[in-house]
Amino acid sequence: MEIKSLYLHALRNEEHFNYHTEVNELVLRFTVEALKIQKYYPAFEAALANESEALDVVRKSMFTGPIADADHVRDTTTLGMEDMVDAALRHFRPEVREAARRLKIVFDSFDGLTTKPYDQQTAGTDKLVELLETKHADDVALVGLAEWVTELKANNQAVKNLVGERYTDDSGKTPVKMKTARKQLDTAYRDVTRLVDALIIVEGPEAYEAFVGELNERIDKYNTRLNQRDGRNKKDNEEE
Repeated sequence: MEIKSLYLHALRNEEHFNYHTEVNELVLRFTVEALKIQKYYPAFEAALANESEALDVVRKSMFTGPIADADHVRDTTTLGMEDMVDAALRHFRPEVREAARRLKIVFDSFDGLTTKPYDQQTAGTDKLVELLETKHADDVALVGLAEWVTELKANNQAVKNLVGERYTDDSGKTPVKMKTARKQLDTAYRDVTRLVDALIIVEGPEAYEAFVGELNERIDKYNTRLNQRDGRNKKDNEEE
């Protein structure tokens, strides 16, 4: 039994930080003392905090220019739809009022959507559009929101595309602070995992089996994500 390998360098900044955060949560659950990694954990903990600060800088830089503008357009469309539903609640036709009432419940369940962080807002908008295009399609038609739904879907995709392009553009020019933070964190992580693997050999696997099993599950998850991305990239290159 040993800890599996993960190509840390291939992870995007958000993925990189999320993976190490999951590792840290796992370590804290099993405890540093039980894992006997007191020698290397402080460096890992400090490096994780340092990467968090560096990532905040990257995140802030992303929401500038075209991305910020596209996000504003998406927000305006979402809020406009909510206004349309509120107005339809006072429509002279009772069937329209009833459709608006049902849609109001849907929009209320996404309360504060436009103020959420990028990833949450994008995922939430996807879900909202899905509900409006399927389960509530008839109500959308009655209230006159069909074009709005199409527009919101396009707005959300525009933000996705711009962020995707930014990720691609920045992949080879990650800010120096972030590059340094990633290297430091990866070094600290490898120190921890090598120590655990060594302790397994010296002391036997019993005390580490559960920890390594859960850690390997997480590694498998990220490896699958990298493999899927690599497959998509190869397919796109072949089509081009």
